[in-house]
Amino acid sequence: MSKSKYSRSFDNVLVVVDIFMVILVIINLLMMAIQLNFESDSVRALIEQYAYPFYQLYLPIYKNFIFIDGIFVAVFIAEIFIRWGIAIYNKTYHRWFFYPFARWYEVLGCIPISSFRALRILRVIAIIVRLNRMKIIDIKQWYLYKVFSKYLNVITEEVSDRVVVNVIEGIQQEVKTGIPLTERILKEVIVPRKTVLVNYLAHRVQQVTKDQYATNKEDLRASIREAVSTAIQQNQNIRVLEQVPMVGKVASVALQQSVYDITFQTINHVIEKMASEESRMVIEKIADGIIEAILIEEEDTQLQTTFNDMIIHSLDLVKEQVQVQQWKAKEQTN
Repeated sequence: MSKSKYSRSFDNVLVVVDIFMVILVIINLLMMAIQLNFESDSVRALIEQYAYPFYQLYLPIYKNFIFIDGIFVAVFIAEIFIRWGIAIYNKTYHRWFFYPFARWYEVLGCIPISSFRALRILRVIAIIVRLNRMKIIDIKQWYLYKVFSKYLNVITEEVSDRVVVNVIEGIQQEVKTGIPLTERILKEVIVPRKTVLVNYLAHRVQQVTKDQYATNKEDLRASIREAVSTAIQQNQNIRVLEQVPMVGKVASVALQQSVYDITFQTINHVIEKMASEESRMVIEKIADGIIEAILIEEEDTQLQTTFNDMIIHSLDLVKEQVQVQQWKAKEQTN
């Protein structure tokens, strides 16, 4: 038999041992639970009255529980030593004596004391996790796992939401008490990123100008024509010019067209210039000037109050979103 076949066969034996140990530990845990009830005189009397066949069946086990539990413990200890030897042979751990420390719950679970016996539950969990990791079983498909996972997620969400809300409320309280938050945000958040903000603003101004102007150019032309026409018609001097015989009306129309052309061409030139790279430096200077004006340290109570109100309102919105119970929404969707 080749080494690989031997390895697979040995792994299969270990899987069978794992399954056997799970069954054995579960039986032992059930016996412990029943034994705990039998130790109460009132409970034992009730079992005898209402479940007499079971009482008769378990009574010998009750009287010899320590001996029977000792047999289980002997099997558990034997399994620990066998797996310890396998771990040493496979060099699973850095040192040979690490195994009992890594599997402390198995070692302590062998101590025949009620508080230590409960650790045998961890042995079952460890074996199930190992079988799941080996893809022998898939615990995610188990009903109990789905129920546990569901309520664990609910508890986790509720606790984390409460923590986040408390943190946000603490920040809001600090803002209300007048901490120099505005100044810190300006100095520690905006100033170090001023160059990036200036470049971004300049780029956005040029991009918006380029995109929007191309779309609305004809609307702008119509608006200018209408505005110029209305202004000229309401101008007294133009009316006087129209009264000139022969050339008055023609001159008025020519003047109106000239004013319209000049106005539109001027605005068109300015907007197209703004969208070109030639104006990038000018736009950056304007954006830089705006940010510098914001950063000027002046006593402005209204600005401070408004800024704090904005922060508090923003945090209120965050709190509302955090308090939305996603697990309820999922249940309603399902």
